[in-house]
Amino acid sequence: MVENIARLPALAALALLAGTAPAAAQDAVFDAIGGQMFENVVYAQAQLRLTAPLMALTGVAVGTGGNSFVLKGSDGAYRLWNLQAGSQRASIKVPPGAVFAPTASGTALMLGDPDGSVRMIDPLSGRAFATLTGATGAVSALAGSPDDAIVFAGTAQGQVAAWNLDGKTLAWQAPALAGGVQALAVSPDGRQLAAVDSSGALAVIDPGTGTVRPLGSLGQPAAALHVDDQGAVTVIGGSGAILRQQGSLDIGRLALAGIGFSGANAVVQRSNGTVELVDIRTGKRIHEIAKIKDPGVGLIYDEAAAKVILVAADGTLTVHDTVSRELVLSIFISAQGWALVDRQGRFDGSSSGLRGIEWAVKKSNFPITSMTQAFADPGMLAAVLNNDGRDLRSVPGNPVESFPLPPKVEIEPLSADLVGDAPYQLLVIAEDQGGGIKDVRLYHNGKIVDVGAILEQKDAEAGGKRVRVIGYNVWPVPGPNVFQAVATGVYDNAGEQVELRQTFSGEPRRGRLNLITVGVSDYGRLPQAYQLKVAAEDARRVQAAVTAHAQGLFSEIAATDLTNAKATRQQIVAALDSLKSAKPEDSVILFLSGHGIADGEDWYFLPHDATAEDDASWLSASDIRAALEKSGAQRIFVIIDACYSGGTVENFYAVTSFQKRFLTQGLRNSGIQILTATRRDQLAPESAELGAGFLTYLVDQALQGKGDVDPRDGWISSQEVAKFTYQALPELFLAQREKNPKAFSRVYGADVQEPDVYTIGADLMIARTAP
Repeated sequence: MVENIARLPALAALALLAGTAPAAAQDAVFDAIGGQMFENVVYAQAQLRLTAPLMALTGVAVGTGGNSFVLKGSDGAYRLWNLQAGSQRASIKVPPGAVFAPTASGTALMLGDPDGSVRMIDPLSGRAFATLTGATGAVSALAGSPDDAIVFAGTAQGQVAAWNLDGKTLAWQAPALAGGVQALAVSPDGRQLAAVDSSGALAVIDPGTGTVRPLGSLGQPAAALHVDDQGAVTVIGGSGAILRQQGSLDIGRLALAGIGFSGANAVVQRSNGTVELVDIRTGKRIHEIAKIKDPGVGLIYDEAAAKVILVAADGTLTVHDTVSRELVLSIFISAQGWALVDRQGRFDGSSSGLRGIEWAVKKSNFPITSMTQAFADPGMLAAVLNNDGRDLRSVPGNPVESFPLPPKVEIEPLSADLVGDAPYQLLVIAEDQGGGIKDVRLYHNGKIVDVGAILEQKDAEAGGKRVRVIGYNVWPVPGPNVFQAVATGVYDNAGEQVELRQTFSGEPRRGRLNLITVGVSDYGRLPQAYQLKVAAEDARRVQAAVTAHAQGLFSEIAATDLTNAKATRQQIVAALDSLKSAKPEDSVILFLSGHGIADGEDWYFLPHDATAEDDASWLSASDIRAALEKSGAQRIFVIIDACYSGGTVENFYAVTSFQKRFLTQGLRNSGIQILTATRRDQLAPESAELGAGFLTYLVDQALQGKGDVDPRDGWISSQEVAKFTYQALPELFLAQREKNPKAFSRVYGADVQEPDVYTIGADLMIARTAP
């Protein structure tokens, strides 16, 4: 790239400086790094590019209340979405049903079959946890009560049936309509049920008794059906007729329709692709929202959020603001997963779904995940729909209009001698490609190299290119060493990572394991409602498991037990500070169990002496990250079994989204392995049967041998622990939820406790199953 960089005058003496640079000089260099950025950044226009084919969609069904929906793909899979969490919760492959719908909470899939039965499908296992029988005729329509307690089915013979889900018993069946039931709708309070048949005939049914009250007829098949808490029914026909309690209207032929929560407005899509907001009290069009090219499969109208989700057959969903008429974001469904991107470049999605999206800039392509630091916003769909009580994250700009090309990097060794446990100097050279140079990072064996290893930094021009050169003094361990470098542009967008592998002489050594386990059940300065049950025991359990199964893998295990009164902020900080003396061959396991909260732009763990009012008594993720980065240990594994108590399910979604974003962007950029899961409070996840939080229980199980799966060789690494836990936690959660469904639904809503796993750092061998 730039051949003469090593000869830059300011760095010519790097080899002489090795090992002698005073701490003050290194601190001065560190201070200069944070704000360094080239001015006069040249931006390029970018285009979002899909590299994986989308999944054709054949149908959509919306749950009662509009907080869940199901997409049916051409592959036969049912994709269950939870709009409170703002994400796809599961892709379910089961034998198809004649009709399908989600429960109101999105915790189950309902499939109606030709024999009159309804299968209740668990999303994660894909298995039927109940089969409801007794309805006369093939099931042709489905709906659930708002509290998920009752399942309603309409049949091709005009019957409507109701089952109590707790007992899985048929509550009643009634002949409601002359024709086959086309659609069912439940009122927001669950006390009214409306049905319409294929001719447009209507009826209102008492959900408790099955008593039927016939209404008039629309005279045409229905496109949308709505019933309010007073039993007033509104139905829109495919030919444009509207039948309401106050009379009938006609708004012209349409293809799709969705009626708002209030029953006053509707969104309709015409056969020519025009999407309109209509006042169904007057029949007048309020305005055009959008013009869609691809044929629509369905739409989901959220009147409270003033948004409509248009579902196209090509696998694209678009979210539009029904007031401003702007396209807000796009959702892409593929066989691999899902992804969504808004107009400002924010994104969310499954890891496999995001792999199919990139930014095309000039002749280069950049994965959308290269913009994670500045643009990833987990749960952003819930924020757009006002379901989680937070705003979208702020972003530095719009990649479509101004995409800063990230720098290219090289690693150039300066030292000729490859001797372990001795100073080794190298240069990291970042060349500006037009998008500036914001940050340059060097990783040694997977962990970021601390700024204290920087000898000097120089910004200069060479060959007409602006470059940043950083000289490092590192201490390789005997044996193989891997150095990786990456640089970011002004949007924190990472360029291509480069790698240097070297083998150094010397005898490899076993290092020490620094095991810090922190668990707080008793909060001395918080109200009784915030006390936990098993967090302290979780910490003791992890320490006992690691100590028992890691014997012989390390020169020693230095265990620090900080539980309850011992887990003050001062003591936790002191334990983290002690890691500064760790050597490269040493390892660190940090376990935190207790309350975790989000406040401002950071995530906090609450020590034993935390107060609700004083955030200085909390321990921030930034402080934790800084301490771990300063540790000399190259293998670090962080396990966070955090609990968020109180508030609403929506607040829980907001906190977990924030935790996911901050911890993943912060700790993983440091080359630190992370395993984290947030539980909402002490009721559901702290099982008396298990005697532990779910995440802790599975970490213990993994260390006892169940984690020895990939490869099965008698040894268990941190990555194997993370993989086992990632796969097993949702299944454990569902098994426990079956034992107490009402409590779990009240605490978690539609959510399922799932871990987040990031294993960018070097793997850590922590247990063995055979001597």
